[in-house]
Amino acid sequence: MAALSPAAQNRLFFLGLGLGTCAVVGLMRRLLVHYRDAAALPPSENKPQYITQEVEDSLRLSTLDKLLDSPNFCIQETTSIIICERAIHDGSTIDIILAHITRQDYDIRERGVRTLMYMMNSATIRLINKPATYFALVKALEYCITDYKHNEYDIEWDNWQLRDAVEQECLAILGQLVDKFGVESLVKARFVERWLAKEPWGNDERERQINFLESLRTRNQLNELTLPLIRDMAGRRKLCEVKLLPQDFEWDLPGPRDVRMINGEGTSGEDPGVWVEGRRRRDQSLEEEHIRRRHREAMVLNDGTRPLGRDDIIQRER
Repeated sequence: MAALSPAAQNRLFFLGLGLGTCAVVGLMRRLLVHYRDAAALPPSENKPQYITQEVEDSLRLSTLDKLLDSPNFCIQETTSIIICERAIHDGSTIDIILAHITRQDYDIRERGVRTLMYMMNSATIRLINKPATYFALVKALEYCITDYKHNEYDIEWDNWQLRDAVEQECLAILGQLVDKFGVESLVKARFVERWLAKEPWGNDERERQINFLESLRTRNQLNELTLPLIRDMAGRRKLCEVKLLPQDFEWDLPGPRDVRMINGEGTSGEDPGVWVEGRRRRDQSLEEEHIRRRHREAMVLNDGTRPLGRDDIIQRER
């Protein structure tokens, strides 16, 4: 074999040196990339952190009191929920709140009703479904009768917004209880005799019965209680006893808001079998009543120094 010339040997040497250099550089690059990827920290996910039951139970009353004064609204709200959940599951606390609701002093009664209203939700309402709750709320409503002057019943408008705040919240709580558990406890608490019958439905028995039956077909918030009462046999019996319904009243409802009088003219003032849903004033036709409603104007005159009342509303027809 012929020996390579010095020039060929130099070329071969430099070729090997270049290939070795490229191999070393490539190997070092791969090693550096590997170590770089291994050393990189993956971004951590923002996992929501929840307050466990153990953490809630460990919070002292002094701590909760300080958290309520926090300027952060979310902290205040969470703290209020914790306090309410503790209270709603504590029977003695509920009894104290119900005792406040039955007090004659308006301020104490208002705080009790507002506290109970704030504590209630769809999950905890079952915990206050007991006779003591119904009796306390009906007792508070009984005091509300003399707290302020109630407006006379008017078929044209719902006076719910003009009711006192305590009365509104008592009725709202009872409405939620009746919606979930029925009217049996409400009837036993004598709601009809102690409050409903004392509402200003009219000046005489006939007018009271006409107005009460008329209210059953209107869309007002009080119907959350009156309609379930009239659907219940014991409730209808109580309504007849307090003369809000005639003695010959019969329940005949194909729909949820239809009330019919049976056996004579009675209180409805119309022929037998006429639906109250379709009643109207005898001195007006449907067209005249529609025109009158379209051309009605109203002004509210109140400078804010006294509660809004019926006398502050001035209506004018044009």
